[in-house]
Amino acid sequence: MASMRPRGVARKTGINPLPIVVYIAVAVVVAGGMYAWDLQYRRAEEARRRPPEPEVIARNLVENVIGADTVKEVRVVRDRKLVAVTFASVLYKPERAKAELRELLEAEGTLATQAILATMRDIDRVAATLVHQGRTLVIVEAERGRDRVTTTIVDDGLRN
Repeated sequence: MASMRPRGVARKTGINPLPIVVYIAVAVVVAGGMYAWDLQYRRAEEARRRPPEPEVIARNLVENVIGADTVKEVRVVRDRKLVAVTFASVLYKPERAKAELRELLEAEGTLATQAILATMRDIDRVAATLVHQGRTLVIVEAERGRDRVTTTIVDDGLRN
């Protein structure tokens, strides 16, 4: 028959080590879980607080001014401090007079380029290409420090 007397450490000290070992193991597991949760939370917060890419900022600025889903393409060349944006013109109506169309397209391009230059301080030049149904109408270029934009009429239907 087995003896009821404790053996090993419990016999010498009078303390049963099993509850202590279980407590330490549970504490290590809980502390490890809390550390992993905290690490994941910090990474998620850093990702959330990181500013969006310049392409996304430029797209949002133009779409805020011109209209939703009008931007076709955005390219940012950081070493040249240039943003090239292509968007569909919302003011182009072929039945309007050519002079009025040229004025409206220049105004539309000016609004888009100035929105980008005013917000994105690290950009010095913006080239906006206005298109309508796949046809390039005009290219409007703005540069920081210049008062006026440069408008190049590409479509033959808009020229005199």
